[in-house]
Amino acid sequence: MQQLHLLCLSLLVLGCILDAHGRNNALDCCLRTREVPIPRRIVQDYRLQLVQDGCDIPAAVFITTKGKHLCAPLEAPWVIRLQEKLDASFARKAKPQGK
Repeated sequence: MQQLHLLCLSLLVLGCILDAHGRNNALDCCLRTREVPIPRRIVQDYRLQLVQDGCDIPAAVFITTKGKHLCAPLEAPWVIRLQEKLDASFARKAKPQGK
């Protein structure tokens, strides 16, 4: 009887771990994108969401100055331009200052 209780408890714990892991992945992925361009002045960073990373759709995820994550279509021309502007800005900031 004690082994049955231990088995049930183990299965319950395993189920909770798997459920929590699956939920975290869903929260990290964009489920849809918006075509409306995002102004550069409100964006501080971005990351790429790729299908091979476990998400359903590819997207550019822009992080605003207020910490919001805005999902945009990866191949849209305005998205590529915004990524290039952010990359150039990061490169200027990372460049060591000469004496």
